[in-house]
Amino acid sequence: MPPESLFLEALQGANFSFTARPEPVAGDLRLSWGISVVLLSLLNSRGKKASFLKLQFLAHSIRTESSREQVHAVLRGERKTSEVQVRVEPWLNRAVAFAHGLKYVEVNRGKTITLTPLGQNVASAINANSNVLQHERAFLTIVAKRATEEIVTRIWHMETLL
Repeated sequence: MPPESLFLEALQGANFSFTARPEPVAGDLRLSWGISVVLLSLLNSRGKKASFLKLQFLAHSIRTESSREQVHAVLRGERKTSEVQVRVEPWLNRAVAFAHGLKYVEVNRGKTITLTPLGQNVASAINANSNVLQHERAFLTIVAKRATEEIVTRIWHMETLL
């Protein structure tokens, strides 16, 4: 008898039990979190709009306590913009695409993202719920307005190094 048959025979008479276990989900698959971060970023930005560059900066900065503190230090003038290292967050483009598909945002010439009235209602509802995204909301309330396009461009391009 082939080894596979012995294994199948053993399985057929066996009792199985399953225990549900939490399993981490990759960041780019957490669309509810990503769309919420995009909407809150835009809600707290000047004019309810931002460039992709600024959204990438906010998306990277929001991820950890240390990155949030690093950005706060730059905005307080305690650190140089050249000391901030940012990376492209792969989940952001997908979150923007889904938010656009849901009519929450408009994408203008592929460069600027603006909240629609529907998106503003959803973002305001998220912002009003004190039980969700506490760290993210606290960070974006302060940083999204103060992180101007000029500051964000300097951080991404590291022009202060020249």
